[in-house]
Amino acid sequence: MTSPIRKATMAALGADRRCWKEPGTTDAQAQSNRFRAAYRKVIQTPARSFADLQDKARLVMLLDPDPNQIEASLARDILAMKGGAK
Repeated sequence: MTSPIRKATMAALGADRRCWKEPGTTDAQAQSNRFRAAYRKVIQTPARSFADLQDKARLVMLLDPDPNQIEASLARDILAMKGGAK
């Protein structure tokens, strides 16, 4: 079963990719609106598993332009971890 965070993350990443492919028209604005809506859903939903936490980290890495910030460092650490540890 796919979690709500995974669905919203995939929607956000897909919308982000389409934003860059669309010309600067209403299509790009529609994709940008979809991205923002999916991003808000990911942020508001609590992570229930390690995979959910990794999905949230992927969005942080996508949106954070400064790799030296603490949020980017934590996101890199989460993405580098293996999910098998208990």
